[in-house]
Amino acid sequence: MENPEQSQEISKSAKLETWLRALQVAQLLVINPHGLGGVIVRARSGPVRDRWLAYLNTIAQLGGMRLPLRKMPLGISDENLIGGIDLDQTLRTGKAVLRQGLLAQCDQQLLLMPMAERVEVGAVAKVVSALDNGFISIERDGQSRRIESHFGVVALDEGIEDDEHPNEKIRQRVAFLLNLDILGWRDLPETDDDFVPDSQSLQDARENFSNVTVSEDSLNALVGVAEQLGVISIRALNLAINTAKCLAAFDAEDEVSSLHLQRAIALVLSPRATRMPQSAPPEEEELPSESEEQPENEQDPVDQEQEDDKEEQENQEDQEDQEPESNAETPQALEDEILEAAQAAIPADLLARLADLADLKSPKGMGGKTGAVKVGRMRGRPLGNMPGMPEGGKTLSIIDTLRAAVPWQRVRRAEMLAAGKTIPLGKIMIRKEDFRIKRYQERTQTLTMFIVDASGSSAMHRLAEAKGAVELLLAECYIRRDQVAVMSFRGSTAELILAPTRSLVKAKRALSGLPGGGGTPLSRAIDESFEVASASMRKGLSPALVFLTDGRANIAKDGSPGRPKAMEDAQQSARAAAYYSFKSLWIDTSPQARDEGKAMAALLGSMYLPLPNAGANEVSQAIMQGLKKA
Repeated sequence: MENPEQSQEISKSAKLETWLRALQVAQLLVINPHGLGGVIVRARSGPVRDRWLAYLNTIAQLGGMRLPLRKMPLGISDENLIGGIDLDQTLRTGKAVLRQGLLAQCDQQLLLMPMAERVEVGAVAKVVSALDNGFISIERDGQSRRIESHFGVVALDEGIEDDEHPNEKIRQRVAFLLNLDILGWRDLPETDDDFVPDSQSLQDARENFSNVTVSEDSLNALVGVAEQLGVISIRALNLAINTAKCLAAFDAEDEVSSLHLQRAIALVLSPRATRMPQSAPPEEEELPSESEEQPENEQDPVDQEQEDDKEEQENQEDQEDQEPESNAETPQALEDEILEAAQAAIPADLLARLADLADLKSPKGMGGKTGAVKVGRMRGRPLGNMPGMPEGGKTLSIIDTLRAAVPWQRVRRAEMLAAGKTIPLGKIMIRKEDFRIKRYQERTQTLTMFIVDASGSSAMHRLAEAKGAVELLLAECYIRRDQVAVMSFRGSTAELILAPTRSLVKAKRALSGLPGGGGTPLSRAIDESFEVASASMRKGLSPALVFLTDGRANIAKDGSPGRPKAMEDAQQSARAAAYYSFKSLWIDTSPQARDEGKAMAALLGSMYLPLPNAGANEVSQAIMQGLKKA
């Protein structure tokens, strides 16, 4: 049996190796930031990430980069990202003056992207375009310019949930994928001073990178290993080649060796592996034919002598051609050697991550922490401007209006002179087509409202399971930063026992004190729940309702008992509520699925989900899946 101390020691050594690879990645990024694209660092804010960034700053300074590294703000505008009209200089000089954006200022530098998983698609498109082309193209306000910029990206992935990752376009263009979340402060060495190279080595590596060559055998071996690992991206192969060249340049060598290829594949291809490499099947031994099975003592002497001469001649040729034959065997041997090293560097949880890949690609749920996206006029994240008049609640963007008008001042002055009009000094001529209005991107928060049947029939059978399921769902909503509300109905009333809130403690406290027993005023529950949902929508929330009931109404809207009248009132309320078109889910919690619940869900336009004989876990999982499809 394996010793626990030995297992712990192996785990600690693996973590130390992960940290040393992260330090090596920092060195390589400084040698050739644009050729390697950059790195995605999966790490939340903490001492481990801060220490790696401090090491990167140290190496960047030794490599001649400017400090501090330029950061890309999360809501950066297009003008600040790629450049545009310098309004101050344009107004001073009277002619359009372009200023450089953040990407142009990062030439031969590294661009730091905090919270990379939240960067907008438009900003990602501009960053990857500059990475692909090596320049920034400015086409704004009647001006056109191309600015060379070769930079690398350090994308900090701070996602909390497993499905939060930086845009796939960024992932395809960076060489390295680091996961520092698996490391703790105690897993790191006391100091990184022993791993800091000298400045001259970094400078020489940056200069000699273009002189490093890669043999054809190395390229063939690299392609073979990539095929074994299931990596089919040409970009990944190119990044691996550039990584191997950087390693060779850092070692002051002119050609990439097998050791450089092994390290490059471990850094670039192994984290991208989509399958475990399989060893080649053993070659079958050729069976001798019947003619070759002649006993040795019966062989003809003349044939034996001729065979001996032929064997001696072949031995002499082997000695003369020993070097070429060894070279002929090199590609396959090199590929096997590199494949073995790459397999050792594959993350241990690769198969688990591949198993979860289908879930990550599945459609997202009804909302979550990001909520629905819409274009607003008054608040939210700035989304640029658009031509238009400041009317109907729209806000005028003064700076963008001036920026649109400035390039046309000379033309408009010439028109006024030609028309014989006087030109006011120090005035800017603004016309209707110059007006720009502001746009904002708003994210509406989701309100998940649970309407729990606490009547006698449900209390007898399923109230305990319903409470447990709602508690589990409340925890899920808290993780996704949803607002939650809980309404219960019993006797002759429906009561909102928890107003919309994000407090998980309040929600559990309200739910734990939920009593049971009494009649089922289903029509009251439908009316009041949709009234609360419509009020929340007016406040900017996206409501979704979850009914947990057996659907057997026996209290009418006026409070009188009687099943026929109660069911008629409930059906009438359901038809009226269907006009809201809210997302809703009807969970039939009766021991056996009934037609009443299915018919009521159809009238509401809700997704119907019968769950007889299910526990709290099954109910909560079914609700989450149902809301995704609703």
